[in-house]
Amino acid sequence: MSIGARTYIWSVIALGLSILIACASLDPHIHNTARFLQLLVLAVLASTFKIRLPGVHGTMSLNFVIYLIGISTLTVFETVMIAAMATVAQSLWRPKTRPDGMKIAFNMSALSISASAAFYASQLIVPVETRVPALVLAATVLFTVNTWLISLVVALTSRQSPMIVWRNCNRWIFVYYVMGAGVAALVTAYSHLVGWNQALAMLPATYLMYAYCDGYIAKVREARMA
Repeated sequence: MSIGARTYIWSVIALGLSILIACASLDPHIHNTARFLQLLVLAVLASTFKIRLPGVHGTMSLNFVIYLIGISTLTVFETVMIAAMATVAQSLWRPKTRPDGMKIAFNMSALSISASAAFYASQLIVPVETRVPALVLAATVLFTVNTWLISLVVALTSRQSPMIVWRNCNRWIFVYYVMGAGVAALVTAYSHLVGWNQALAMLPATYLMYAYCDGYIAKVREARMA
């Protein structure tokens, strides 16, 4: 691995850990323990539904929908903690190759950076009536920041163009993120009408999103191998 790649990786890890510490310093309390634990368990469970991306040794999963729900209902510290722990679970659950500590730390830090950026971006749209636009904006920021952080490390380690890596690996999953934002907004809005537990019962429907995206990307991988 080149010096540039190592420097970049450790810089992302340092920034991610700094954000975790800063979020904990701003508001270290869990304000709704039951809701936090519910979303944490759901995020870890969603991390097991992984889609292997073509062109890179990486995966994506359903957990980003839980992050978006967290952004709309939890504090930044709670949201970033869920994202960090779920990312570790995703890295360790049935990996194609055994991940090392540096890779796990990088993935956790990249999601911490992405989730915090998405959280604060969503705060730019304040009125309750604009919940859907706020979550679409959060999904866009989450997608953009996270995919670029990962694409840059792939480009540095493989000596490819970052733009080519990003386009090859991520151009077809943006709609998946927007659909996830819609689900997160629907669950959040519905929770105000019928209660939190009843609203969460809608989440299994996101499996349809996963099945569609997994099937689509599997076809892309097959076409590349043909």
